[in-house]
Amino acid sequence: MVGPIWLLVDHSRGQITFVTKEMLQDASEVARSLGAQVWAILINGDEAAEEPWDEQVGVFGADHLLRIRAAGLPYLTAEACSFILDELSGPYERPYLVVVANSIEGQEIATRLATKWDTGYANDCVSFSIGLKGNVEATRITHGEQLETIVAFSKDPAVISFRPGSAGIGASVAGRKAKEYLYEIDLTPHKFEQSVRGLFPADPRKIDISEADSIVACGYGVGSQANFLILQELADKLGAAIAGTRRANDKGWVNIERRVGLTGKTVCPQLYLAVGISGAREHVVGMDTSKVIVAINKDSRAEIFRLAHLGVIGDAEEVMLALLKKLKDTGA
Repeated sequence: MVGPIWLLVDHSRGQITFVTKEMLQDASEVARSLGAQVWAILINGDEAAEEPWDEQVGVFGADHLLRIRAAGLPYLTAEACSFILDELSGPYERPYLVVVANSIEGQEIATRLATKWDTGYANDCVSFSIGLKGNVEATRITHGEQLETIVAFSKDPAVISFRPGSAGIGASVAGRKAKEYLYEIDLTPHKFEQSVRGLFPADPRKIDISEADSIVACGYGVGSQANFLILQELADKLGAAIAGTRRANDKGWVNIERRVGLTGKTVCPQLYLAVGISGAREHVVGMDTSKVIVAINKDSRAEIFRLAHLGVIGDAEEVMLALLKKLKDTGA
């Protein structure tokens, strides 16, 4: 019998992120093969205490949810988070595997934790499994994205950071909840070298679309480069990132790193405004877990309306101009 799998929950505005869902489902599969359990660790969850975190993580495979209420720091740093995880290995069973998102902060947390525990760390992994000898094996894409490299851990706990969008998610188990625990820790007595002076919002034009909270997506139905510039202005007004379909990329309106779907990235924003997008499966598989989907299309039979929470039937240019006028009139 091995220890549990710990998974550090990445969340934004009261919702777990897409990469957390990916990690949970993959961790759940590995846990079943080990006869182990998945513990979702939510640090700094006190600010959104009323959110149904137990269900959010439970439907994607977590058996337990450990919510950390940390006091004493206005902003939690990677140093503080790794300290908390190390502290948890006292009152709780030390894990067999720790999985974090491969963000800048996640990589630092994982590195610090692996150093504290004198164990191995593999970053930017696209999958993980259990080898024939019962050890953790993590897969990385290396050599200019041309080769797969298997990292085999010789000791545990194994620590890995997981690349967002590399696995995708399957169906969730509706109604399943994780058993929730609360752990309180006072960080005031501890002297950390890192500190955060303040938080600054990312530039929506430069942020990776997989991390964007709001997205305005461009489809072939936008019609022209001139209309794309209107879409860009609308996105700027909304503080949203630009994304698009393969055909919009082919037209040169959006860059390939902003393409969503089977041949692009997977996103899970709070708002996904789809403009001139028909709703082909190749695109929607990359955005169908968005919290709120608003679709604008002149074709009332467009497949995107089956997915949308709000649909607007009309010419893309006319609707976008109307939205811009409304935003300007309200001072947005």
